[in-house]
Amino acid sequence: MNTVTDSAPAPCDTGDMGLGLGPGPVRVSVLVVGGSLSGLSAAVLLARHGVDCLVVERRPGIGTHPRSRVLTARSGEVLRSVGLESAIDAVSRRPSGWFQTDTLADPVWTRLGPAEDPTRSISPAGSRLCDQNRLEPILLTAARRQGRRVLYGHELTDFVQDPHGVTARVLDRSTGRSRTVRCDYLLAADGTRSPVREALGIELDGRRGEPRFLSAVFAADLDPVLRGRHPTAVVFRARQVLFARGTAEEPLWEYGIPDSPFAAGAREDELGRFARDRIREVTGLPGLEPDVRSVLRWGASAVIARRFREGRVLLLGDAAHTMPVIGGLGGNTGIQDAHNLAWKLAAVLHGRAGGQLLDTYDVERSRVASHTLWHVLATARGLPQALHPETLQLGYLYPDPAGGPDPGPCEDPFRPTGRPGSRAPHLWLRDTAGRRLSVLDLFGTRFTLLAGPYGSRWLPAGTRAAAVLGVPFAAHRIGGPRGALCDPRGTFTARYGIGPTGAVLVRPDGYVVRRWGTAPDTEAALEGAVREALEQPAALGAEPVRSAA
Repeated sequence: MNTVTDSAPAPCDTGDMGLGLGPGPVRVSVLVVGGSLSGLSAAVLLARHGVDCLVVERRPGIGTHPRSRVLTARSGEVLRSVGLESAIDAVSRRPSGWFQTDTLADPVWTRLGPAEDPTRSISPAGSRLCDQNRLEPILLTAARRQGRRVLYGHELTDFVQDPHGVTARVLDRSTGRSRTVRCDYLLAADGTRSPVREALGIELDGRRGEPRFLSAVFAADLDPVLRGRHPTAVVFRARQVLFARGTAEEPLWEYGIPDSPFAAGAREDELGRFARDRIREVTGLPGLEPDVRSVLRWGASAVIARRFREGRVLLLGDAAHTMPVIGGLGGNTGIQDAHNLAWKLAAVLHGRAGGQLLDTYDVERSRVASHTLWHVLATARGLPQALHPETLQLGYLYPDPAGGPDPGPCEDPFRPTGRPGSRAPHLWLRDTAGRRLSVLDLFGTRFTLLAGPYGSRWLPAGTRAAAVLGVPFAAHRIGGPRGALCDPRGTFTARYGIGPTGAVLVRPDGYVVRRWGTAPDTEAALEGAVREALEQPAALGAEPVRSAA
C-alpha cells in the first residue's frame, strides 16, 4: 500500500462495484478498513450516533474459526447499549468455571477459580462466552439494518490525507476494478499486521509471535465423560486446554496446545490428524472420532502502536494493539476502542467539537491498552501483581479532563468511586412506570446529567447549558420526591461520591466528566464541564468539519 500526504492518488475506475451509488467517487463520512470485530463494532456504534460509514474487508466473508471467545462485562455493556444483548445471549453461554484434571474421563476434577461470574453484581450485562464467528454476524446484521454498507472481498490499496479529508482507493478483489472513496476520517481496523499502520510508518513496541500454538475446533459427544459437568475450560498436562465453544444447544469444543511441532506451511490434513490424536488422549476416549471443523496455527504477539492517530487516520483493535489470548482482552479492548471513538467522531463531524477532541482517543485508549497488555503478560508469567481481566475492563481510568490529580490507570470496580475519568458505576433503578433499568441504560448518545434526590435546580440549568453549546443532553434526578427515577437501595449518592443536592455529568460512552457534591452556579459549572469534555475553548473557534455524507 502507498500513502502520500497533501497530494492526490491516480484516477481509478469509477464503476459501481456493487455499492448501488452510481458512477463517480463514493463520498462517506468515515471509511472503516477491516470488517472483523473492531471494524463492525465501529460501524454499529457510528450508526447509533448518526454517522455514515463504509466498511471494506479484504476477506470474502466472516471467518469460520471462532477465535475470540470471551465477551467481558464491559463489552457486554457496550453492545447492550445498542440493543444487541438478546441476540448475543441467544448464541452465548455464561462462564461456569475452569477445571484441571489428567483426562476428562478421570472422576476427580480440581476447580480453578470461582464458579459464578463475579461481575453480575456490578454490571447489568456480566461476561459471556461468545465465539467471534457468532458475534460478528450479529454486528454485521445490525450495521446493515441501520443502512451502513459492509463490503467483503474489497481491499484498500492506497490512501492520501489532506487538510480536509482522506482520498482512498478500494479494489474489488473479485473483479479487479477499483473505486475512489472520499471520506472525512479513515479508521484502520485491519489487524495486527495493519497495512494502513505500516503505510503511515507508525512503529510498534513489543514482540510479535511466530506460529507456536495450535487450536482445533471440533464436535463430539463428550457426555459419557462429562457426567453432567459443564466446564468453561479444562486444563491438562503440557498446558493443553479444552474450551467449551458454541452454545448449549449446539456445543462445540476447542482443543489448544502450545509449542506445536509443525513448521510453517504444514498441511491441514497433518494438523488435523495430530489434533485428533491429542483430543483422544485428553478426553480419555481412545475410540472417539471427533468431527474437526477447523484447525489454526497462531502466534501470541504482544505489541502496541506508538500512536493511535496520524492526522485523519485512527487505529483501533489489533491494528493499535495485539495481546496474547489470556482473558480474551484483545478483541474486547478493540470493541471499547470503537466505543470511545464513535461519540468523539460524531461530535467532530456534527460540528460540536474541533478535531483536537480526537487526540483524547489516542491519550485515553493507548493508556488503557498499555496497562492491559502489561497485566496480560504478568498473568502469563504468573506474577502476583497481575489484575483479574474483569478488574481491568471495568476499572480502567481515563485522565481527568479538568486536569485533576492522576489516581493511576485503574481502580477496583467492586469499590467504585465515581471520580472523573472512571466508568459510571452500575446500579439498578426503577422508572416512573415501575420498570427496572440500569443507570448505564441512560447513557449512549448524549451527555447525561444525574442529579441527587434534592438536586432539582440542576435540571433546567443542564437544559440551558446544552442549548448554549448545541450538544445532545439528558438530565435525570435519582431518588427523592415524585417525578424522579427510583433508587430502591438509596445507594446513588454514595456510589457517585456526591451529596443529595449534588450532580454528576457523564459522557456519551458512560465515563464521568465531573461531579459536584453540592449545587454551585449550576449552569456555568455544567457549561465548563462539557467544554472540557469536548476539548472546546471558551468560544469554539475551530471550523466545524462538514460531513461528506
